[in-house]
Amino acid sequence: MRKLLLIDYRERGIAKHQCLEIKCNEDIEDRFILAVCHRYVGLNNEMDCVTEIFSGMSVKELNEISLKPECLHLPRRILYVNLEEIKRCASILNGKI
Repeated sequence: MRKLLLIDYRERGIAKHQCLEIKCNEDIEDRFILAVCHRYVGLNNEMDCVTEIFSGMSVKELNEISLKPECLHLPRRILYVNLEEIKRCASILNGKI
């Protein structure tokens, strides 16, 4: 089984993203997937969000559309979200910063 993941993280305060494809068995727990993602982007970097994308596309194709609006319409499942980042984004949208 293959899982296509979109990882949003911060490296030295700069927001970045990585697309990752992992091959695993069907009964792998989400916490193990998150551990792989954290190692992939670097243990010193803070992850903001990890999303599993349900699509037949390749990592290269996902990377090409990951910053475009059509990425929002892909079927997905959120595996992890940093609540502090959510609060920060909410305060920006509410004009409090």
